[in-house]
Amino acid sequence: MNNALFNLTATQFRQYLREPQILFWSFGFPLLLVWLLGVSFAEPDINERVVGVVAPASGGAAQAELKAWAARIEGKEHTMPAIANSGEVKRSHLVKVKYKFKFYENREEVVRGLKRGDVQVFIEPDANGKRLYFLDPQNSDAMLTFFFLRDDPDSLSKVVEKNMSVLESPGLRYIDFLVPGLIGMAIMETCLIAVGWTLIEKRATKVTRQMRITPMSRYDFLGAHVLACFVFCFLEIFAIYFFAQSYFDVHAQGGLLPFVLLVIAGNLCFAGIAILAASRALKAQTASGMLEVTILFMVIFSGIFFSYKHFPEWMVGIIQYLPLTILADSMRMVFVEGAGLADITTALMVLSLTGVISFVTGAKIFRWY
Repeated sequence: MNNALFNLTATQFRQYLREPQILFWSFGFPLLLVWLLGVSFAEPDINERVVGVVAPASGGAAQAELKAWAARIEGKEHTMPAIANSGEVKRSHLVKVKYKFKFYENREEVVRGLKRGDVQVFIEPDANGKRLYFLDPQNSDAMLTFFFLRDDPDSLSKVVEKNMSVLESPGLRYIDFLVPGLIGMAIMETCLIAVGWTLIEKRATKVTRQMRITPMSRYDFLGAHVLACFVFCFLEIFAIYFFAQSYFDVHAQGGLLPFVLLVIAGNLCFAGIAILAASRALKAQTASGMLEVTILFMVIFSGIFFSYKHFPEWMVGIIQYLPLTILADSMRMVFVEGAGLADITTALMVLSLTGVISFVTGAKIFRWY
């Protein structure tokens, strides 16, 4: 056997073992990701469908009857009537469904919940007490919920009674949900890569060492990266916005001012985070892993492609405070719900403060070489 080859291989292997980050990215991170995604998307015991209910304005007996009906439906497991071999299925939860009802005071609130993904379909009694189901027929989950929820177990094979009302209000399409999330994701990725990765690369190639001997202030140096990113990101975001508006008829119903302010606050937030993340990293490989993990986790868990309300409740309590979640939710409020400046003031303050604090902290601990 070639002793030189064996010794070199053993040396390289020992170098791997001496680098904790290599062990983490090779073993720890894949296991952590599998566990998180497994917990998040694990098959539930019984499929639960969330239904909104508009409480009758009259209250009294009608409201009590509706709540009693909802409690009766919620209190038991329902077997899907169309399953022919339900008795042979070993995983019995596959042929069952449960319902959870959320009561709202008026239609405006329940439609807002529908746009946010809190409910899939909602029920509102008419003047005669008949329950009307309101949903978007292009939403497959909403259609399944409607058919499964009907009182007649054989309704799938019969002519459906006219008790479904089609919703066409703006913001119910999937593309209306997707575009604001993609804009938030684009802001995050542009800032983390254009600012964070650029700084790390300059340190690795010793460009920052050369700049250190000049009378340049570190705040000027880092601020220049942030401003350059602002200009580039604005061009990118508005290109996405105008394309979505012209091709898909998706636009900011709350106006351009709240949208522009969110873009500014989002840039400030993630540019500051990028500077903080890149302030001390010495090796490009380590920093690259940190940035990629940040992007991956936020894209998966912040509800960019689907509502994060589908995750377990304990995860939702954490996810809703992530910067990208705050930005994406605020963008959807402006695009889908027509929210104005007053409705997103808190989000603007949180994102801006996060960016300023991260920028100042990163500048103080910034390593030139």
